[in-house]
Amino acid sequence: MGACPGCELLPQAVAEQGVLYLCPPLGHTLGKLRQALADAGIDCDEPENGILAVDMESCGSVRLARVFDGRLTSAEEVGTRCLHLDGPAAISISDLGRMQTLQTLLARARGRWLLQMLEASRVATYFQPIICTERPDHVFGYECLTRGIAADGRLVSPGEMFEVARDAGLLFQLDRALRLRHIHAAVKQELTSKVFINFNPTAIYDPASCLKSTVQAIANSKMRPNQFVFEVVESDTVADPDHLPRILDYYRDHGYLIALDDFGAGYGSVNLLTKLKPDFIKFDMHLMRDVHLDRYKALVTSRLLDMAHKLNIRTICEGIESPQEYQWAVRHGADYVQGYLFGRPSPVPETATMSAI
Repeated sequence: MGACPGCELLPQAVAEQGVLYLCPPLGHTLGKLRQALADAGIDCDEPENGILAVDMESCGSVRLARVFDGRLTSAEEVGTRCLHLDGPAAISISDLGRMQTLQTLLARARGRWLLQMLEASRVATYFQPIICTERPDHVFGYECLTRGIAADGRLVSPGEMFEVARDAGLLFQLDRALRLRHIHAAVKQELTSKVFINFNPTAIYDPASCLKSTVQAIANSKMRPNQFVFEVVESDTVADPDHLPRILDYYRDHGYLIALDDFGAGYGSVNLLTKLKPDFIKFDMHLMRDVHLDRYKALVTSRLLDMAHKLNIRTICEGIESPQEYQWAVRHGADYVQGYLFGRPSPVPETATMSAI
């Protein structure tokens, strides 16, 4: 099976020339679009009844996004279909596949910086150590964390990048780019420990095609497949209940390990645990914050740790920032810990950890 062009090919930026055709779902929406353009002094034609044609050279995509900002409801933005052509021309059947929602077009115009960031590969990997609980001087592995690099050199958080990517239809390309960036960074650092990489299951159409480049990158790396642990975030929502297990089975078939991230952050933790049967679970940092002072957190977390051990699932407590939180994790049998107490995310993997606590 070939590679997935939907994941590997970056879409073109919103064109600054040519003609943008807008096809709203209702006459009321058509009137709002026409009025917004008129208020901004932007001319438009109506070549067919109910369809507007905007000369992009006269306004530009960023200005157009500002013009429409707040003028339509979210449902109207989704219902309005757009098609860009180099100039006035009859629409062919092949053009239909390039139609998109106005919401996606506007989001892509506002998030032009993200597309430019991906085109220039301005993304960096930061490593945070994961420590053996019984040996705080020993690094078990590193979680690969993402930092975008803006055109002015500013670091951009992954949350900001993924928020824009979801709206702009760039989630598939962003998730793939980060997986490959983390693999290459681990190879460059010559890591011999476990390498934890987050992935978004909603960014994968079909594992065999969407993950082909990921599998190839690991095969070319000469690192052992079982060094890689792919983390699925519990808060990621997958509409098809069978889709996520298919993805994880594909990872396992290639020798990789699986972690369930942010365990305890949502309502479906136990259901996901029984369905996915991960090799690791990572306890959400909010569960661990001041766990030694909160008897409710302590009771819930200790029971979950005990359950995981009985299921032969290795446990990682995230967000450990104080000696007291670490000591609680030791007493209750957590296998590994991760947090600022042992190391902050760094472009170069830190090996020095707290040897005595």
